Amino acid sequence: VLTSEKAIAQIGTPYIHDPSTIMECDGKYYTFGTGGGGLISEDGWTWNGGGVRPGGGAAPDAVKIGDRYLIAYSATGGGLGGGHSGKVLTMWNKTLDPNSPDFKYTEPIEVASSVNDEDCDAIDAGLLLDPTDGRLWLSYGTYFGFIRLVELDPATGKRMEGNKEIDIAIDCEATDLIYRDGWYYLLGTHGTCCDGPNSTYNIVVGRSPPNRSGTLRAFQSSRRSREDVMPL
Repeated sequence: VLTSEKAIAQIGTPYIHDPSTIMECDGKYYTFGTGGGGLISEDGWTWNGGGVRPGGGAAPDAVKIGDRYLIAYSATGGGLGGGHSGKVLTMWNKTLDPNSPDFKYTEPIEVASSVNDEDCDAIDAGLLLDPTDGRLWLSYGTYFGFIRLVELDPATGKRMEGNKEIDIAIDCEATDLIYRDGWYYLLGTHGTCCDGPNSTYNIVVGRSPPNRSGTLRAFQSSRRSREDVMPL
C-alpha cells in the first residue's frame, strides 16, 4: 500500500553547511558547520544562529564525553584553498552555551594531517565514542583518496601515542561512525554535491562486526592495497 504525506520543513533559519552531529546541552540543541559558528534550537525543530565554534575550517563533528564536549574540525584540505594539504584538530569545552560563564574552548590539538601528494585528505571529521569499551575513534577523508581511521584518547582528545591510521573505505566522503546491536557502521556520502537539482549526492553504508577483542579495529581487515579496498 502506497501512501503519501505532506513534507514539513524545519523552521527558523536552519541554514548551515556540513553540519555536525547534534549535541544536547542544558536543555538546548547545538550543531556546528563549515566556516565556524553554528545553530541553536530549544526543541530540535526550530533552528537559529548563535552557536559558537572558533577556528573556522570545515566539516566539524562533536561528541560528549563525560561532562565535556569534544569538537573536531578540519583546517584546509578537501581542495579548499587550492590544495589537499590539511589537518584535523580537536578542542574541548565544558558547555556549548556561549552565555555560560563556563564557556571556553581549549587550544586546538592536531590529530591527523595530509599533504598534497598523499592519497587521503585530512578533512570531514567523524567521531565515535564506542559504547562497548569507551574508546574514541576518528574517521576522515574525501574522494581524493582513502577514508582513514585513527584512535584518539578520550581523556585528552589527542591521538593515541603510536597509533597508526588505517584505510577503511574509498570513493566517498563526509563519513560518520555508528555502533548498533553489535555492529559498527560507516556512513558516507557518494556522488556529486553543491549543484542544485543536478546534484547526485546519496548516502552509502558499510558495516563490520567487532573483532575478538570487541573493538572497532575490525575495520583493519579492509587495510590492503588501494585496489583491494572496496568502496562502501
